[in-house]
Amino acid sequence: QQAARVSDFTAFFYVGKLIEYDKTSKIFTNPSLKQTEDYIRGRFG
Repeated sequence: QQAARVSDFTAFFYVGKLIEYDKTSKIFTNPSLKQTEDYIRGRFG
């Protein structure tokens, strides 16, 4: 969660593709995509 403390915007990339880009606060609290949420919550892999 260090990114949430030090950045204004966050990008989530997977396999070289940009999946989601938004304000850090939104990405970590209410991401638009389930794939992003799963990764942040550790349900990815």
